[in-house]
Amino acid sequence: MNRRDFLRYSALGGLVLSSTGYMAFAATRTQRHGMAPALLPEGGQPLQPLPRIANLSETAGRFHSALTPAPHAVPLGDELEARLWLYNGKVAPLIEVREGDELDITLINELEQETTVHWHGVPVPQAQDGAPWDAVAPGESRRYHYTFPEGSAGLHWFHPHPHQGTARQVAHGLAGALLVRPPQDVLPMEVEEHLLVVSDLRLTATGEVAPHTAEDWLNGREGELLLVNGQREPRLDVAPGTTLRLRLINACAGRYLRLRLEEHELTLIGTDGGLIERPQPLEELLITPGERADLLVRVSEQVEGRFWLASHPYERGWMGDRPPHLDQVAPLLAIHTRNSGVQPAVTLPDRLGSVEPLVEPAVQRRVELTEVMPGHDDNGAGHGEEGGMPDAGHDEHGGMSGASDDHDAHGGGHGAAQNGHGGGHGNGHGNGHDMSEMAGRPEVDFLINGRAFAMDEILFEGRAGEVEEWEVFNNSHMDHPFHVHGTHFQVVASRDGDGEWREAPWLAWKDTVNLAPYQRLKLRMVFREPGDWLFHCHIIEHEELGMMATIRVS
Repeated sequence: MNRRDFLRYSALGGLVLSSTGYMAFAATRTQRHGMAPALLPEGGQPLQPLPRIANLSETAGRFHSALTPAPHAVPLGDELEARLWLYNGKVAPLIEVREGDELDITLINELEQETTVHWHGVPVPQAQDGAPWDAVAPGESRRYHYTFPEGSAGLHWFHPHPHQGTARQVAHGLAGALLVRPPQDVLPMEVEEHLLVVSDLRLTATGEVAPHTAEDWLNGREGELLLVNGQREPRLDVAPGTTLRLRLINACAGRYLRLRLEEHELTLIGTDGGLIERPQPLEELLITPGERADLLVRVSEQVEGRFWLASHPYERGWMGDRPPHLDQVAPLLAIHTRNSGVQPAVTLPDRLGSVEPLVEPAVQRRVELTEVMPGHDDNGAGHGEEGGMPDAGHDEHGGMSGASDDHDAHGGGHGAAQNGHGGGHGNGHGNGHDMSEMAGRPEVDFLINGRAFAMDEILFEGRAGEVEEWEVFNNSHMDHPFHVHGTHFQVVASRDGDGEWREAPWLAWKDTVNLAPYQRLKLRMVFREPGDWLFHCHIIEHEELGMMATIRVS
């Protein structure tokens, strides 16, 4: 849906553009520098490490514990608490394991709605993925049990993934980091490592998580309170010349992070799936919701200096009223250099990781991302050279044709998604979801191949072990981060608008990648495990409004 259609639709009364949550937040900005200290935690405190989930096992190579999502009050100042939903009462908790370790986690659901734990980026068996069809009811429990295979080292994370409830649970703070270490680290010991989980919140003046607005559903929710490891603008003190390893997770529902570190160059050494082969120097880095980045920075040799790691404005096709923070630089972390001796530069190995190119594909698929606004003939499609992709299905592992037989048997089509377990704007489906949240959703669908997600619908069929190449086309006016469950992929080529295809200059293992408006990407992947695997936009609200589908791998 383009801006013209959005404005016309709003004028017809199709959307109620509420900024209640943001205004309640802004109304408190009345004291020191316009900010009420009771609402926002004090900035500038030393960066704290992520709180750990305790390992209850005494056996080497086994991590055994429980995750208990439940309501908790978190102090924000002398007079106010934020009422969040957290795992084990911790903001952005960490589970740390090694390749080859066994994970044995029991989820005990103390929420008033069903939930799951999705292990984002981890190559798990399908039954352990935490997909919506494996939801855990309130008061019930479920065991997640698997072993981390060779090659799974990297910074991953975990978050809820229930049907029609993910957006609300993520907005309330449910997320954690999962660090899988390799048998032996290739980086020198002198490198100082820090894990950074970036999240955001929107709170009312009383500390409640504000309900979703229409703009949240259209664009993806961006909370005005931006946090790093649960802190606002923390400070990291280091010796001049220190080489830092900053390992970041964008755990926001919709916020893009366009990262720059003033007066410094960033060096990318790893992505979602672990280390890349050779360091890539960058002036800035865009990290979309769900992505991770592994960065090296040699801090300035200046004594008693201060340098901000910050997110700069990024235009991703916003619809509706623009909140002020979209056009502002958002400080994340202040790096201070002490009055001490300069640390020498470190020498990196010639090769960091291994990313072998996947061979020519046995299967090719086409995936199109679009928006649909009911009552408009163009169905919200973009303005690329293709108005639609009727041959986007997959037939018997050959070329491209209509949907598979399984898809037809499940009822298929956008209409099916509005019944039973369907996606789209939907309703509560008896899962304990707040009906006021559901009522605020606009009549807009975000689609994959013209279909909104349905729990019982299979869009593609594939075979374990086959190399697949997906041409993903963002046929819309706004950015979408594309995430695939159950595997990692390689971006092998890109095409912007009506331009030419360009081969990727270097390869990385990814599970989430951004598509700009009318951009196409060629992704190669192999599903090693059979089962039903999701793929979707990782703007949580777009996923929940239908931009999600399933591939069945046998």
